[in-house]
Amino acid sequence: MNPELSSWCEVSAGALRQNADMLRRRLGGRRKLAVVVKADAYGHGVGVVVPVLVQAGVDWLIVNSAREAVGVRKVAAEHPIYVCGPSLDFDAPAIVQARARAVVVDADVVRALGAASVAVGIVTPVHIKVETGTHRQGLDPRAIGGFADIVRGTAGLRLEGLTTHFADIEDTTDHRFADRQLQTLLDAHAAVGDDDVLIHSANSAATLLDERTHGDLVRVGIAAYGLWPSKETQAAWLERRMSSSQTLPPGENPVLAPVLSWRARLTQVKDVAAGAYVGYGRTFRATHPTRIAIVPIGYHEGYDRRLSNVAHVVVDGVRCPVRGRVCMNMMMIDVTDAPAARPGAVATLMGRDGDEGVSAEQLASWMGTIHYEVTSRIHPGVERLLSP
Repeated sequence: MNPELSSWCEVSAGALRQNADMLRRRLGGRRKLAVVVKADAYGHGVGVVVPVLVQAGVDWLIVNSAREAVGVRKVAAEHPIYVCGPSLDFDAPAIVQARARAVVVDADVVRALGAASVAVGIVTPVHIKVETGTHRQGLDPRAIGGFADIVRGTAGLRLEGLTTHFADIEDTTDHRFADRQLQTLLDAHAAVGDDDVLIHSANSAATLLDERTHGDLVRVGIAAYGLWPSKETQAAWLERRMSSSQTLPPGENPVLAPVLSWRARLTQVKDVAAGAYVGYGRTFRATHPTRIAIVPIGYHEGYDRRLSNVAHVVVDGVRCPVRGRVCMNMMMIDVTDAPAARPGAVATLMGRDGDEGVSAEQLASWMGTIHYEVTSRIHPGVERLLSP
């Protein structure tokens, strides 16, 4: 904790390592573990997260764009980087500069990547994305064989992998649609006719739930940061565990440790009389004498306006409700029941404080969204500090 910061996020190196170790045990020795660090490592901070993941033995790092690949390469000098998102032909030089591998679905991008690679004398590995039912990025399975020939015939490139993305394996306990997607990917792999081409499809939910999806590598996102992908994923896991008559080995019994905490210092504490209003729009009116504290975090910093008059933070182990509308750069909380509240005291917006806490899942529920959004929208200007 830095006494000179008014707000900060704490990133637990120990929790990151614990999650990586658990995921590694889940896979066994043959498959590669790739962790998604796009969107500033889901809001956890690339600069603090990536060195810990590299030290923990993660095999690949996954980003969304050429720009992100260049940024991660500055932190991880030699580690494999995979660009999973859409690219255009003008992205090719940056991808090659970052010595990254990339998804391809367009012949113009293939040619651009090949030309950029030849220009600097390297070979760039590429992966073809197969459309299996999500209907985002991807090629019709019937076109995969011909497109693979285009990649193989392009100087400077090597066809390294075939991939897809599940539509709803984390949103349901019925995985029959995911089963059909996986079979479509396997059929496309057979059409390519090369057993040396890697195959991969597993996100966090698939990695935790279904060994059949693991292929040659898995692409773990939210679980690496200690959060279950969804309630449905956790329910499916618990159902599986309850149906097992034997004690599961360590790698089969995932315990996820949340990595991120978000804190800020109170800047002012004031008395508000009964009947007085708090905040824009006068959406909160005190019914009794109340102590209000100012927290220097608002929707610009990523504390969503939908949390107005709904959420709470924790001060000195006491839940303190948010009062009035969340402003652009500050919000107000009720500290009437927190006698230790004073300017400089720490408010926990997400994470634990004593016996109380606020989880990313709880914030997401109050906001009517998912915890992916909660963590990834914390402003990069909020400093990330590595903790043990």
